[in-house]
Amino acid sequence: MLYSKEVTDQTLKELVEFITWYNKHVGHDPLIVGGWAAWAYHHGLGSKDIDVVFPAAPAMHVTLNQYFIANGYRERKTAFFSYEFYKTRKTSGGREVEVIVDAVASDRRVIVGGTPITIPWGLAEKHKQRHEFGKDAQAWIIAPELLLIYKIGALIGRDHNLGLARAFNFGRIQGKLWKDAQDILGLTQNAEFNEEKLGSLLEESGLNDEKLLRQAKSIALSYLEGKQATEFNAKWAEILE
Repeated sequence: MLYSKEVTDQTLKELVEFITWYNKHVGHDPLIVGGWAAWAYHHGLGSKDIDVVFPAAPAMHVTLNQYFIANGYRERKTAFFSYEFYKTRKTSGGREVEVIVDAVASDRRVIVGGTPITIPWGLAEKHKQRHEFGKDAQAWIIAPELLLIYKIGALIGRDHNLGLARAFNFGRIQGKLWKDAQDILGLTQNAEFNEEKLGSLLEESGLNDEKLLRQAKSIALSYLEGKQATEFNAKWAEILE
């Protein structure tokens, strides 16, 4: 399974190693977004990827050269982030797991596929809070209101991309959509949301559109069933309707 504990435990180890190095050598704490930021709130499913937003491109390039390349990562192109680095680790059971680190500078924007909306990564620098991922591994994570918005945007964009995907990429995108739905459910169940702040960020991001929110809700529900779907409906109505 893509998000089995055996797989995500290896990524968490890598995340803690990276944060510890960053704290010591860069002089400030990294900003973690995506699945591991969601996990910091719900402590449910971990993530296969490590997503990091850097305050500026120069800091990002220095870190990429000093840490990722020096620690056996290889680079490949990605549409969502500026850079994607990956390496292989072995689980205790001998299974090879690909650990992926996605990096982007805060002056870039998230493109919500199928819409004219682009959400600045710079918002993450303005709306964040501290979290300890391990001993000597202090990091920033996105505030839950903004993380929910990024996840909603990811649902809409990935669903659009699914319609354009080639067969070999179809399963990977579906897996990410399923994980987005799980993260949104976990966030709504476990994080505390400031209604005024959420409303303001929805407006600033361009996602304060009832049609788009209904679309995102429908996409998420297509990856949930039973009690999860019932709980999702209730929490979505409570927080977003």
